[in-house]
Amino acid sequence: MKGYPRREFLLRALATCGTSLLVPIVPVGGARNQQSRTDAGRATQRAQTAADYFGGRTQAARAVGSAYLRQLGLDTSAASIQQATRATTTAIERASSQQKAIDALVAAVRRDFQEERSVQVEGWILSRTEAELCVLTLLPATN
Repeated sequence: MKGYPRREFLLRALATCGTSLLVPIVPVGGARNQQSRTDAGRATQRAQTAADYFGGRTQAARAVGSAYLRQLGLDTSAASIQQATRATTTAIERASSQQKAIDALVAAVRRDFQEERSVQVEGWILSRTEAELCVLTLLPATN
């Protein structure tokens, strides 16, 4: 019997439960100067890495990300997303390639569960890294 990888199961289960219908997503605003363009480029890279982690299927992950931000008492602004995803963002930025970033995130999820760093979001138990990846999907990405 072939099992589903954890993220595949999570996305399918959330989609089945209709979680993706919970919250409309408001995209984060654009950049005005060189520094904000650089920040926007980093945000796009982070969002793309999160989307790649979920295999490009981010609708359910966005709903979970919104729910997690609400649980933390934050909104969907870029500053709130940055505040909620510091650890995961650091792992992404340290990687030398997209594939190495994904590999590092998979390892971080395993470590989270081994070290009991999990969060409950609307009844789902997620590693902290998975919850932060869901939040990162709220950033605009190039697809």
